Amino acid sequence: TRRDAAFAHARAMARATTRARATTRATPRARSTRVRARRRPAPARARATKDDFAARDSAGTTTTTTTDDGARCDCSYAWRGHDVRYERAGRADSAKHVVLLPGFGVGSFHYDAQLARGALGDDACVWALDFVGQGRSWPSEAGDVEGFQYSVDAWREQVEYFLSEVVGERAYLTGNSLGGFVATYVAAMAPELTKGLILVNATPFWAFVPSDPNAWGSKIAPWRGALPAPKWIRTPIKAYWESFRSAANVRGLLSLVYANSARIDDTLVRQIIEPTDNVHALSTFCSVVWSPKAALSFDEMLNRIPADLPVAMVYGKDDPWVVPLWGQRLKRVIPRADYYELTPSGHCPAHETPDAFNCIVKSYLAHREDGAERPTQSSCGTAKLIDGAPRNIFERLDAMRAA
Repeated sequence: TRRDAAFAHARAMARATTRARATTRATPRARSTRVRARRRPAPARARATKDDFAARDSAGTTTTTTTDDGARCDCSYAWRGHDVRYERAGRADSAKHVVLLPGFGVGSFHYDAQLARGALGDDACVWALDFVGQGRSWPSEAGDVEGFQYSVDAWREQVEYFLSEVVGERAYLTGNSLGGFVATYVAAMAPELTKGLILVNATPFWAFVPSDPNAWGSKIAPWRGALPAPKWIRTPIKAYWESFRSAANVRGLLSLVYANSARIDDTLVRQIIEPTDNVHALSTFCSVVWSPKAALSFDEMLNRIPADLPVAMVYGKDDPWVVPLWGQRLKRVIPRADYYELTPSGHCPAHETPDAFNCIVKSYLAHREDGAERPTQSSCGTAKLIDGAPRNIFERLDAMRAA
């Protein structure tokens, strides 16, 4: 079919691009050297050209290392004109690798509890990546990376490169919200890089501009997110952007999706707002809003995941955005998936209920990797293995519609 042909072409192009970019292997920088200072801006009108973009790609990764004793470290590598940041805890030569992908607007800091020594297993190497345009992953120059789209396809390619050239081993992709969507996309497009999939309240949709440039929705869209952002896009969005990133709004949004308001502290709010001060933040936000959807729908991604790939769902029950109905739909598509439900816990259970989350994920990894028994609940009782059957009238109607 036309969609299958497009999928095959996209996958072939992704492989060729990844191979062309591969040069040296990234290595971690000791935690004592982590850099948090904001970059000094270059002239405001400067903009990276396509030639600069290609030259930086050919340069590959650029980090240095002093130790590899398994201590938590802060690292970076170069990718498509960006200085990409990630954190790692555990030895890089471990046999068990877990890659944590964040939701929209957060970064590796949201996985602080999972990066603690031994949190997901003494023998696990845990990596937490910042998507480009979020957290601390931003363009290397003061100007925009010309032609770049902050789309879900760009983030998928970023993760594929990270797995292939930085981690260097197949890994359990663990993603929350947007991170779960991207993790699913990677598992569908590059299963050879994926050892397992752990979805955490994964959003089942992203973006609104169709991926097909010839679709009606694409033709009426004024822009498709390729930088630089036009002034007539930036100007009307700027006023909303300033309100959107305010401390009051950030705290308000978090309060909507967290079941435990005690986890919404000043530190979390500051960590979310801090990246929005970056000189690229407004243009990036504009690009995120207008960049196209993924080439595949979420259901199509799920249907392409290999039958032998382990899949677990670790979902906060009290999430008002990704309600249990969405987890039940996913379970119907992949009946073999182990479905763990946490309550009370909302949209971000890894941050909101870290002890229960870590207990389940650590036990699940031991089950898959070491032959331990499949966990049925966390030690505190917050997380429990469920069958994903509908429990209220809306969920039953949804199940009937799908039958």
